[in-house]
Amino acid sequence: VTNDGNFINNEFNDVYLVTTLAPIPLEAFTLQETEVSAVKYISWKEYEKILASEDPDYVPYDMRGEYAQLFNILSKRYNNNMDRSLTLQKQLDRYAPICINTELTGVSEADRGALAVLIEAAMVIDEVFYLQTWYGNPALRDWLKEHSDISNLDKLKWMYYSINKSPWSCLDENEAFLTTADSAVKLLENSTKAVPGWKGLEYKVAFPIMKPPGANFYPPDMDKKEFELWKSSLTNDQQQAATGFFSVIKRNSESILDASIGSETLSCAQQVVGSTHDLYCVPFSLEYKTLLIKAVELLRKAGDLTDTPSLKRLLKGKADAFLSNDYYDSDIAWMELDSKLDVTLGPYETYEDTLFGYKVTLNLPCFLSNFYLSSM
Repeated sequence: VTNDGNFINNEFNDVYLVTTLAPIPLEAFTLQETEVSAVKYISWKEYEKILASEDPDYVPYDMRGEYAQLFNILSKRYNNNMDRSLTLQKQLDRYAPICINTELTGVSEADRGALAVLIEAAMVIDEVFYLQTWYGNPALRDWLKEHSDISNLDKLKWMYYSINKSPWSCLDENEAFLTTADSAVKLLENSTKAVPGWKGLEYKVAFPIMKPPGANFYPPDMDKKEFELWKSSLTNDQQQAATGFFSVIKRNSESILDASIGSETLSCAQQVVGSTHDLYCVPFSLEYKTLLIKAVELLRKAGDLTDTPSLKRLLKGKADAFLSNDYYDSDIAWMELDSKLDVTLGPYETYEDTLFGYKVTLNLPCFLSNFYLSSM
């Protein structure tokens, strides 16, 4: 890096680790020509050799220390497929496949029709759960499933992911069993200057080795101290919203850059908990609005189909709760449910939020009540 022919940083070539799938065309960059004399790409393997040979044009690093660990990690990401397959198979073997048959004796035709629609609704709610666990989950899931038939390793990755519903193993203290190399490929078409023949920046979403304690309910870089400082600046009502079960915490700075969040969501959230700090709160009804609207339509359809009055009241009530973010009346309806179909629908479990235990995940399990089975 030079300025008027003079080095301004140091006397070495500056090296930056770029983890894209392919080199970005140099034409896509806007370079300060008076300060950058030249740019080129080298692979990480080539850079490893340069450091090992102590090339005088590059900053020397001890290849027996942290840099050795870096290159070892990079190598493991793309090699040792046999070892990875054996490890994943051992992890899978800890689970025993069980076949569970559905016994619907005594369930009316109307309730059977409602149950079929509830299964569709459960698939939508499951999509919300994937998002609540980790922001990159849906893309990773679809990628692993699409590529599961390429090799035995790809099949094992998909099978074990399907059990854990995340890249972290539940039976191994939530340690990652996948690496960034296994992630879905994403394309950012308009991230740089347009270059003829180049479709845009492709990259893989990175994720930490250990599962984030706040799941996707909080910004990944937020700690307890930052949250408590922000919370202390809020009114009592705003604090209840921030620590409530049915909301997520986000950053203004990140949301402004995130094209997937509309201005309506950001504006409403700021009106609820203020905008003097970078953190703000979004109710589930807005954060998952697109998916919840689909679930609401299915719940109301199931409610129209059932001939059990208490089940009808529960399904209609939960549909309203998804839109209002107020679950009190629908929870009362669940407690008063008198039906052969026991539907536990809504946000209840806080297991994913190990940071505070405030936030709940959405689920929709359906059971056939043991009371009715034992009385037949």
